[in-house]
Amino acid sequence: MSLPSLLLALFLGVVFVTTPALADYERKPPIYKSPIEKPPVYKSPPIYKPPVEKPPVYKPPIEKPPVYKPPVFKPPVYKPPIEKPPVYKPPVFKPPVYKPPTEKPPVSKPPVYKPPFYKHPPLENP
Repeated sequence: MSLPSLLLALFLGVVFVTTPALADYERKPPIYKSPIEKPPVYKSPPIYKPPVEKPPVYKPPIEKPPVYKPPVFKPPVYKPPIEKPPVYKPPVFKPPVYKPPTEKPPVSKPPVYKPPFYKHPPLENP
């Protein structure tokens, strides 16, 4: 037998021997610590400190020197006048307003015609 085949046989033998041992191995469940076992952490209450009053410190206002900006020269822009063509409007003619005469002459009324009244003769009974 050659060396590689011997190594292969040795390797396979080790695998066959250890496999049942690995299969029978029982794992222990992981150990969890319950919160009861943990000691509680106590914090001390904050210590009250009265506020320290500081006297107001006067700070003079910082004045910035004015920034001088020289005027920018802009040449005048020439705009030609806008010429609109004249709009034609036809003349409006108003009809003359009729005004009645202020003085009315007396109006004579024609006589009222009354038809004559006819009385029918009485009917005779047969």
